[in-house]
This record gives sequence, structure tokens and C-alpha cells, in this order.
Amino acid sequence: MRAAACCLASALAALVLAAEAPPALAPGKETRVNDPKVGGGYFVVYVPSDYSPRRRWPVIFCYHGQGGKPTAWPFKEVTGGKGFVVVGMGYCDDRGRRMTMPEFDRYLAREEASVANALVWVGARLKVDKEQLLVGGFSMGGWMASSMGEAASQLWAGVAILGAGRQKLDLPMRDRDAFRNKPVYIGAGDKDPNFPHAKKAADFYTKAGARVTFEEYPGLAHQMKTDTTVLRDWLLARVAAPQQLKARLAAARVAEQAGRLGKAHTLYAELAAVSDADESCAAAAESAKGLADAAEAKLSEIEKAIAEGRRAEAGKLLVALATRYEASPFADRADALLNKLQSAPAPAK
Repeated sequence: MRAAACCLASALAALVLAAEAPPALAPGKETRVNDPKVGGGYFVVYVPSDYSPRRRWPVIFCYHGQGGKPTAWPFKEVTGGKGFVVVGMGYCDDRGRRMTMPEFDRYLAREEASVANALVWVGARLKVDKEQLLVGGFSMGGWMASSMGEAASQLWAGVAILGAGRQKLDLPMRDRDAFRNKPVYIGAGDKDPNFPHAKKAADFYTKAGARVTFEEYPGLAHQMKTDTTVLRDWLLARVAAPQQLKARLAAARVAEQAGRLGKAHTLYAELAAVSDADESCAAAAESAKGLADAAEAKLSEIEKAIAEGRRAEAGKLLVALATRYEASPFADRADALLNKLQSAPAPAK
């Protein structure tokens, strides 16, 4: 009887642990994440099929249409499931009722907090690029993308409005410079009742200084053109624009010149993984290899010093290497060698 009770208790404990365990994220999979701090109580995370922790990945925050639920559609389909983490968001619970402008502002603040909480969760588990966050959605999600794009304009590297227009089109933008040079994609079917609203939104954002890409979906009503190459190329341009890659290369070189070689190697390696063709990425790959070769040569020199009994010299070299290559695999290897050296008995005289 006691054994049966113990088995039951163990089984219940295992169930509790399983219930509390965070969901696993896998490339090519869409995962539901329950979280009371986000609108609707949960969000979904799609990990691109080509995901690798070697680099940082752009993130699209996607809002669904009326009557829908959090989803990676249509961005997963448009991108072929590659290149982007997609976070499907729900809405906070007062979304459906009419609001005064002060109420709407407070509502958007809640939605911003919802995005922030989801980003913290995702960022703790995936390598994401917080400088490459995009917001978009279809239908009601497109209207929402326009409002979120304006409410937190500094957060977004681009805004994608699909099958919709700009919410509160009759009101001026509060910050007239919020969308200056902001990349905005707007797409709608030419038979969509929202098509005129989409055109007006394109005109509005163009006058506000945004870099607007407008696409008409021929023959479509209120439907999404998931095979659009225009939107796909627009998304890819957000993360692989030559000026952005050059800026990342410059940041890596600054780190290298400052002697932070571990940070520099990480930045070079991440940039090198973005493209096989871009010249900035090729330069980053060469620099990453140069730093790696220099670290390997120094480690070989240290191992030779250890083998020859020059322990004090080896210890100093290991400390220097671990410091210069901090937060890199080379620093980890130097620390491991140093620990081994310090714990080994001194050779007999």
C-alpha cells in the first residue's frame, strides 16, 4: 500500500513538473506559450527552419484578423518558413469596444507591455536581433499594426499593413517625425473593400516621410497573397540592407580595436552567417577567421609552455587570453586550462 502511494506521489510530482516546464522551441515548429502577461493569455512562437544560434534573428510580431487566434500566418508562408522568428500575438481584452482617444492610448500602452513581455520570453530562449523587430498583420491585424507602429515607432525596423489601412486616418500623427524614413509595406487585393483605405494609408505615410512600398493584389478580395515576392523581398531588405550590414561590420571593428576580441569575434561570426554574397559579410568572415586563428595559435603556445613546465608563464598567458577573448569559446578553453593548471600538483624538483 505504501509502495503504491509512493508511486502515485511520484507520478503526480512528474505531472506537476511537466506542467510547469517551459515549452521547447524547435526550428520549423510553431509553439504555444501560455503567459497571463500578454493579451489573450498566450502567444505563439514560430522558429524558422534555418535557425541557428550562430547569429541573431529578426522578429516579426504578427497580429491576427477578427475572429482569429495568435498565429504566424501569413508571414511564415510569405518567407517560406525561413529567415524570421514570428511571434503571433493576441489582443488585450477591451479590444472590441469603442474607445475615446485617451482610452485608446491606454489600450495601446497595454499592448506595448504585452509585446515587451513576449519579447523578454523569446529573447531568453532564442538569439534575436532587437534592432530588427517588425510589426504586421492582416485585416484587423493590419489596422493594429498601423497603430502599434505609431505608438512605439522607435521599436520597429518596419511596419507591414496587410488588407487594411491606417487606424484613425482622420487624425494627424502625434509625432510628425515618427515615420520619417520608416520602411512601410502596404498590400491589399484590388477587390478588397479595404483597398481604398490601404491606398489612403500609403499616401498618408508617404507624406509623413516613410519609405512606402505599396502592392496591389490583382483579382483578390479580402484575401492575403501569400506568394507575394514583393513582401518577401521587402522583409529580407529589412535585415540585409547593405547599410545595416556595414554598420554591424563597423561595430565589430570598433570592438576589435578596443581589445574586446571575444565580443568582436561574436559580432563578426554573426554577421558572416547572414549572407554568403554580401561584401560586408565576407569581410566579417575573414576577420572572424583571423581572430580565431590568432586565438588557436596562442592556445598552442600556452599548451607548449605547460608541457615544458613553464607554469607561471602559461598562467599569465591564459589569464590574458581569457580577458581579451571574454565571452567566447576561446575564453572558455583558456579558463578550463587555467583551472587544470592550478589544480595539478607542482612537478617534483
